[in-house]
Amino acid sequence: MENSKPIPTLVEENLKLKRDSDERRINSTYYKSMIGSLRYLTATRPDIVFGVGLLSRFMEKPHACHLQGAKRILRYIKGTLIEGVFYANNYIVKLVGYTDSDWAGNIETRKNTSGYTCHLGTGAISWSSKKQPIVAFSTTEVEYIA
Repeated sequence: MENSKPIPTLVEENLKLKRDSDERRINSTYYKSMIGSLRYLTATRPDIVFGVGLLSRFMEKPHACHLQGAKRILRYIKGTLIEGVFYANNYIVKLVGYTDSDWAGNIETRKNTSGYTCHLGTGAISWSSKKQPIVAFSTTEVEYIA
């Protein structure tokens, strides 16, 4: 991965990953190790939480497309090494929160993924991205659940 080209986006637009892919299966131990390392990195990189969470859903039976997604995250990290959580002492301290959801983003279960981030001043202090346990029937319901 040292010679790979950095990329500006974490996940491909309109990416549809499936549990049962036609692609070849890969070594699940290798995949789990890679995803585990990326999960550890999410403690200081809230920008990768969504992508890592998405790929974590396929740790039981990973395929080549899932490994490609993990490698894409590594290429994204390579291009954004200066990113992370930073707290400036010359900034107005203000608590700000953001939240968002997709609607039926999981093509197999139709469940949505919700996420949030809270910032104090210039740095994030809390963040999360997770698949919701229930199916929402409208965008209004999705936003309410989030």
